[in-house]
Amino acid sequence: MFRRIVKFATPGVAIVSAGLFPFAPNEHDQVDHESMQKMYADAPGDRQTGKERLYLMFSVDEFGRVSNEINSIYQAGFLGFLVGACYGGFISSRVAYMNFMERNQATAFKSSFEAKRKLQDQVTLTFAKGAFKWGWRLALFTTSYIGIQTVISVYRGKSSIYEYLVAGGVTGAMYKFNMGLRGMTSGGLVGLSFGGIAGLLSLAILRATGTTMEEVRFWQYKWQDNRDQAIRDSIAKQSAGEADPLLEGHHEKFGTANLDLDKVIAGSEETTKEVEVKVAAVASKPEESAKK
Repeated sequence: MFRRIVKFATPGVAIVSAGLFPFAPNEHDQVDHESMQKMYADAPGDRQTGKERLYLMFSVDEFGRVSNEINSIYQAGFLGFLVGACYGGFISSRVAYMNFMERNQATAFKSSFEAKRKLQDQVTLTFAKGAFKWGWRLALFTTSYIGIQTVISVYRGKSSIYEYLVAGGVTGAMYKFNMGLRGMTSGGLVGLSFGGIAGLLSLAILRATGTTMEEVRFWQYKWQDNRDQAIRDSIAKQSAGEADPLLEGHHEKFGTANLDLDKVIAGSEETTKEVEVKVAAVASKPEESAKK
């Protein structure tokens, strides 16, 4: 009954139907499971040992691209640096603004422009210092946490709460390394607790959505690959109308058809033989003239 009502009430225009009645089935609801399984087959997973998976994780393919695990670690580190830089920069610039206003209440400037310029210089410089101070620390913390968690997960071939606990404990202890053994112990315990909480939340979200962390990394890598391919296609379209002198010279010499290496080698051998015959003919002319 509900399907009949939806079909009767759904307008013929696709935009109106999608906006007002999103319950009608369409072609976008169809999932090609065969294509997905073919893409998943590219990553063998259980057919490899832990050492082989780690080797592939830190290897580069024939196109110079890193693995999807390293790509996820890189994205996490960059996001951590960005968040840390924004947080540290905003906090430090606000403190610099308040300090400048308090310290220069009785300062006599030549003009309002000079006061604004000095205030802007102070705020900008403090923003850069705060962004660098917090950015590299949060980036290092995020990269180490995600890196340790990913390495353990790849070696075991599955995701669980254990790698989150180990990654949180090790990262927290490393973060408090300058405070000695007691500081490392407290930092490790705090990191262990927060890592466990983050792991439980992550696994709960993955369980609710019916996916795994390996699939998430796989699709992140595929999205980036598709983005890079789209950029390459757009560059190829833009440069299609431009004449390439190297390519034109190649076409003049070999033609526009696909070349066979065997034919090229055979042609070069024939050319070499012709050159040898000409050299021998030129060399024999002085001998003939001497005999005469």
